[in-house]
Amino acid sequence: MKKILSLVIVGMMAASSASAQNDDYYRHEVGVTIGSGATTEIFSGLADLTEMLISATVTSAVTGGMGTGYYNYGDEKYIPTITAEYYYHVNKWLGLGGFVAFNGLDRDMYAEWTNNTNGNHYKEKTGQARRRNLSIIPTAKFDWLRKKYFGMYSKLGMGVSFMHESQKDDVDGGLDFSDTETIFNVQVSLLGIEAGSRNIRGFVELGMGEQGILLAGLRYKF
Repeated sequence: MKKILSLVIVGMMAASSASAQNDDYYRHEVGVTIGSGATTEIFSGLADLTEMLISATVTSAVTGGMGTGYYNYGDEKYIPTITAEYYYHVNKWLGLGGFVAFNGLDRDMYAEWTNNTNGNHYKEKTGQARRRNLSIIPTAKFDWLRKKYFGMYSKLGMGVSFMHESQKDDVDGGLDFSDTETIFNVQVSLLGIEAGSRNIRGFVELGMGEQGILLAGLRYKF
């Protein structure tokens, strides 16, 4: 009986050891990235800001009541796409989680008008227009090459983006406009390469979607 019990215990220990070896990977990973060419970044750059007629108050303050016109906008100043991501690994090759992404742009607002008396054209900075984009994208990560200090993977995610536009004229009685649009969004990373220690790795990805066409970051596994 003692021999049988000893064999059972040894067998359980061997099975436990084999299971630990088969389960030799970290369940959790968190990361931060910065990317270029995100979907909302491209949309924000291509889409015109909502064109607004200069209010009567601003017309009077800026033009002295001698003309009317529209707001015009200066060059874009971009905030790059920054994301925070988390994945829980259900097995060695599949991680489920997602990321939250943020980007934006600023443009100076100009009151552009023509003097109705002498026909002269004028342009004066009066405020600022902004776009701020926030995205939530559930994502699956497929680790198809796993080495101790190196790995390759792909990602696929689908979610939503909230694109908020605001325009604020600094002149008293000026424009105060805001609008938010919700759109479907994705992330497809065809190739991701990570390298470093077992816990901390730098990585780069090539693909398309809300994290960008090209992105780089740092992740921690635990």
